[in-house]
Amino acid sequence: MKADKREIVTFVIAALATLMAVWFFLGKMQKEKETVRTDLYTLVAPAPDAILSINRPAAFSKYILSRKPERDAFASKIPDIYLSIIQNNRNLPWLLLSFHPQGVIFYAQVGNNYASRIEKNTLQKVFGSFAPQKQKKDGITFTYYPDAGNRFFGYYQHEGIWVASYSKKLLEEVAQIQWNRKSYLRPDQDHLRKSFDPNAPLNLMVQADSLDLYVSLPDSAEWRVRKGWLGADLFMNENHLCYFGNLPYNSTADSLYTSLGDTLALRLEQAFPQFTVSNQTTRENSRVFYTGCFTSKDQ
Repeated sequence: MKADKREIVTFVIAALATLMAVWFFLGKMQKEKETVRTDLYTLVAPAPDAILSINRPAAFSKYILSRKPERDAFASKIPDIYLSIIQNNRNLPWLLLSFHPQGVIFYAQVGNNYASRIEKNTLQKVFGSFAPQKQKKDGITFTYYPDAGNRFFGYYQHEGIWVASYSKKLLEEVAQIQWNRKSYLRPDQDHLRKSFDPNAPLNLMVQADSLDLYVSLPDSAEWRVRKGWLGADLFMNENHLCYFGNLPYNSTADSLYTSLGDTLALRLEQAFPQFTVSNQTTRENSRVFYTGCFTSKDQ
């Protein structure tokens, strides 16, 4: 009888252990599934000026940020702490940066382990002498580190997504978007990002108006690209940072596309004066393709 009881108890314990293992496994898979399902583009705060997708953070860190001219170029547009997070945590998966008048937002797909690494490898080193403040809103905990210039670096982690910004307003806007599951991504932005090469280290989309691309015509008129979004893949080629993008082809403007490409190169040189920018224009079917590379003036 005792032997039967021992067998029953052993069976129950084994069954419970199996159920716990299955529950843990399925729970872990579900969390990973939720992380994979989350599209960072759908979290972008309203009205960005530009969006930079860093598809391969390790390659971005190793081949681009390791070079001083290129790192300085990105540092002129991106808060240094973001670049430090990427360089100190090279195994980060896909991440996104959106640029707004109020500041730049950092979005990443991370689990608890990655979040702990970011805290340990970067934030505690940068803000080591400051104790963070924590605030909870709508079930999401926001952490704020005081920084120089009366600024606060804030971040939160929720459902496998880690978001950071120096703007409290922007950070809370993204949290609200994630909480409500309501995307502000416009159809033209969504269409453009689906045209990007996901294997490129970086994809960039910017508002056309911000580039001020135009060609002067003989009758003092202008042919201008406006009211839309332009995009490009960024990659390294023969130790140069290069871009590849395209525009719809309009036969009536056939002779103007090369001049427009030259204007694009000029605008990039104005934004990054440490570089000389080349440009090559080609046409294929209904698209005009632009390819160019940045060459440091120190080389």
